[in-house]
Amino acid sequence: MKNISKILLTIMSIVIISTVFASDYFKEPDKEAFYKIGLSGIKKQYSVGEELKLTLFLKGYGSDCGSYEVQIKKEDKQIEGKSIDIDCSEEIIKDFEDINLDVTTLELILIEPGSYVATGEFSNSNGERFQNEKTFVVK
Repeated sequence: MKNISKILLTIMSIVIISTVFASDYFKEPDKEAFYKIGLSGIKKQYSVGEELKLTLFLKGYGSDCGSYEVQIKKEDKQIEGKSIDIDCSEEIIKDFEDINLDVTTLELILIEPGSYVATGEFSNSNGERFQNEKTFVVK
């Protein structure tokens, strides 16, 4: 009888411990998605004929699928641009991870003096838009 009591006590302990570890108590809470889009490699001033080489990057946590766009404008007229779409399947949308991604590079020889605006944008699978803008001058 004592052996049966010990076996039952052991089994009950194992069941209780397993239940606690399988519960949500020890799971990491779901993190909310967040994104930071940016442009790197842009100086404040360039000389006519100098090359501009910028990189569009995305950092944060979430899914990196969606639409990316980078453009250079002078006086609201687009000079150069590039867009990239990353397809979003249901599995990819739900697969959140840490993001540190150089999305694309844009290279351009600046031939006209004036004020310019470089814009980078990311639209995620939920339709949210994240944008970064930098200005520079060509003399």
